Amino acid sequence: MSDDAESFDGIYFLPFVKKGEELGLTISYFNFNTKALHEAPPIENTNFGDKYYIAFFKRDDDGNAAFDDSFEAILGEPDTYIKNLAGAGVYGCIVRKTAKSGKWFKNYLKRTIKDVTMNRLINTTKSVLNSKQ
Repeated sequence: MSDDAESFDGIYFLPFVKKGEELGLTISYFNFNTKALHEAPPIENTNFGDKYYIAFFKRDDDGNAAFDDSFEAILGEPDTYIKNLAGAGVYGCIVRKTAKSGKWFKNYLKRTIKDVTMNRLINTTKSVLNSKQ
């Protein structure tokens, strides 16, 4: 496991696209912005690794972002897990499961799904308006 993944609370990952071709993933490690969240003890960890909340998003048939799935998994090397997703067309977030991270993850999902839905509605409306011209 990289030092980055060991010392961070979560990881955002997005497809790296150049000239319409997905070339890999952009990975950003983050820490929670409050001491209480950042220092909360991991729960359901094993000798193999910690348990993580995982959220996947993808592009729908129209190219709009869409929620795909969320689940929990024990990961020995979360950064390696993410790197193996390159080319799968998914992006999202992995957050270490701690005594305090469940609420953060639930809010992240709620907020992000709402934003994705709003973007889809905006894009659909623009498409309809452009087709009437």
